[in-house]
Amino acid sequence: MMAALRAALLLDRDDTKVSFQTIHSRLKSKTVQRSLKELLGKKHGLNEIFPPSRDELIAGFLEAYSEIDCEVHGRLTHFRNLGIAHLTIEKMSKSIKFDELRDLVSIISRLTAAIQQLCHTQTAFREWMLEDYREIARKAMMKNPPA
Repeated sequence: MMAALRAALLLDRDDTKVSFQTIHSRLKSKTVQRSLKELLGKKHGLNEIFPPSRDELIAGFLEAYSEIDCEVHGRLTHFRNLGIAHLTIEKMSKSIKFDELRDLVSIISRLTAAIQQLCHTQTAFREWMLEDYREIARKAMMKNPPA
């Protein structure tokens, strides 16, 4: 449930908050891309000598975002609203499958990695860690099967 809730929050569009949907809508603008690269150049120096370049990172972000299935995202939002955030007696008419949630988490991981590299953040997450954490969860579930 936490994965569903966090994925929904990261993908929600809210112009007053930072989300991947908000970043995506801004990064589609060449003017915004140019301004961002300019500001990053002033803060961190010239474009990286070794790949990926800022242009490649932006393109990678846009490409990864384009892989989000809008129908799945809509069902995730419905599940979040009726099944997690606002428990109601109303029957849920839509939900999300585990494989679909896993795909969204994978896309979100790639989006995170692109933004972290682009903006030189100091957070600890790296894209390769996703498989490590998945394996830890798998082993934990094998030791403690559901009752």
